[in-house]
Amino acid sequence: MSEDDEKIACHVCKKMIPKAAALHAEGAEYVYHFCDTSCLAFWNEDKDKEIKETKDS
Repeated sequence: MSEDDEKIACHVCKKMIPKAAALHAEGAEYVYHFCDTSCLAFWNEDKDKEIKETKDS
């Protein structure tokens, strides 16, 4: 199966999308995949909130 045909799930909404069309963000040990910029933005906001909460603790 070629990468153009391979499907992966969006990290946020779990929608199945072609791997070649996914947006990517790298975490500490993983690469996350997103179906569009709104899911990527949601993930970034959530990640930033977690970092802030950790620093405030």
